[in-house]
Amino acid sequence: MSRYDLVHSINSRASFSCSHAVLPTMLKQGFGHIIVMSPPIDLNLLKGKVAYCISKYGMTMLAHGMGQELLGKGVAVNALWPATLIESFATKNFRMSESSQWRKASILADAVFSIIQEDPNTFTAQALIDEEYFASKGIHDLSKYRFNPDVEPDKTWPPESGGWDFQPVPGGKVPPGLKSNL
Repeated sequence: MSRYDLVHSINSRASFSCSHAVLPTMLKQGFGHIIVMSPPIDLNLLKGKVAYCISKYGMTMLAHGMGQELLGKGVAVNALWPATLIESFATKNFRMSESSQWRKASILADAVFSIIQEDPNTFTAQALIDEEYFASKGIHDLSKYRFNPDVEPDKTWPPESGGWDFQPVPGGKVPPGLKSNL
């Protein structure tokens, strides 16, 4: 249970707590964007990942629910998720795939920067995928985000049927919660 509590305190509980902490100021100023890093809800992914999915889907539900509650009040709440693995401490420390299968974290930074330019009164309560969001803005060449400039990384979202099956490199492992026995 300690791992379950940890993943929930980091993901869904922290997102809920932080959102409620900033919400009064955003409402008072009549403007704000809350963006959580969580995937669209896909119930086919639960097997073997129940604890992790509950924590991440809680974040996505926060985006949908708060986004609907705040519609027209100048505050948007959206979820964002990468279409590929992203270079991060997790992908490095857990050796999640070869680095040629990663994109740079700047793709998420650029997506967030673009999302906060959207009208919060209308662009809210969505679960966005970085690639799809950029495509909706007419941006299709994402090669500048490749970790290895010569290799287009494989998509990890949407997952193929059966869910996420990360194949770590030799000596690597899958992060806690993705192979849950819960």
